[in-house]
Amino acid sequence: YPLEGGDKLPPLRNPDILVGENDLTALSYLHEPAVLHNLKVRFVESKIIYTYCGIILVAVNPYKQLPLYGDAVIHAYAGQNMGDLDPHIFAVAEEAYKQMA
Repeated sequence: YPLEGGDKLPPLRNPDILVGENDLTALSYLHEPAVLHNLKVRFVESKIIYTYCGIILVAVNPYKQLPLYGDAVIHAYAGQNMGDLDPHIFAVAEEAYKQMA
């Protein structure tokens, strides 16, 4: 959008260091294009379907089976705090269990 004097606003873009961030609330600019780009980078480049947005877990449907739910993964998340490991549904379940207990 042009400003007075013909200047244009810089694009609202997150710094490269935040590309692929595992928690969307860490982004400098939290708007739809930034969120979608971050989810795309995590899914396409890193094959990661889960991303946090604060205490909310965002999941991208991979439309195929992934080795994300075995006993080893369950035990890895047991007793951990949410945010200690990569985003996962088991981290959310563990946090809910702790809060309930």
